[in-house]
Amino acid sequence: MSLSRLTLSIPKGHKFRLRRRAAQLSFIPKGHKFRLSRQAAQLSFILLRFAIDLNINYRLVMRCRLILVVWALLFASNSSIASQPSERESQITAAYLYHFTKFTEWPAVATTFHYCVYDDVGFTDLLRQTYQSKTIGEASIEVKNISTQSKLDDCQLIYFPGPGPADFLKKASNFPILSVGIQKDFIELGGIIYLFEENQKLRFYINNAAAANSGLKINSQLLRLSKEP
Repeated sequence: MSLSRLTLSIPKGHKFRLRRRAAQLSFIPKGHKFRLSRQAAQLSFILLRFAIDLNINYRLVMRCRLILVVWALLFASNSSIASQPSERESQITAAYLYHFTKFTEWPAVATTFHYCVYDDVGFTDLLRQTYQSKTIGEASIEVKNISTQSKLDDCQLIYFPGPGPADFLKKASNFPILSVGIQKDFIELGGIIYLFEENQKLRFYINNAAAANSGLKINSQLLRLSKEP
């Protein structure tokens, strides 16, 4: 059986509720409701490059499911961060960061994948709790809080929940680090993924040139979801 030709068309405005397995993949609470936006409805969820036969392995099936979860997460019109409590907002951000790493390739594979958070102990603790049973490929996950004095050698991703010093961002760009931030001039300062709110929805813009300069390769499927602010 081949899924390379399988298309799942979902009408605009269609509602769905996350069940236990989908909630585990996306880190959004079980039972959270979504309504698909017009842009999401136009996406047909065609599973290209994933021809599946009777001997398909579990990892590939899970990757196909992961792509569907990412699309649902990114385009759900009910994913407003402005109207959500602080804890829910943090959970959504954690989901984005995890899925960004799933669609990014680093030049070297480490046995431990390090998520670094710039100067936010509370969010660091939340990521530790959220990722405690997760992996990135075969690598275990470690989360740590960093400052301008920290060494960046073992950071694979740095999240800036607030303004980051320009010199520190420039320093990070010299390493194979996926930098993600929310400040308006994040891309201009050398950041790679800028998270922003538009029409009460969380969006992201990817500076693919900066990613390539840092030695990172971002999957084309994620790049297609990038949106200029």
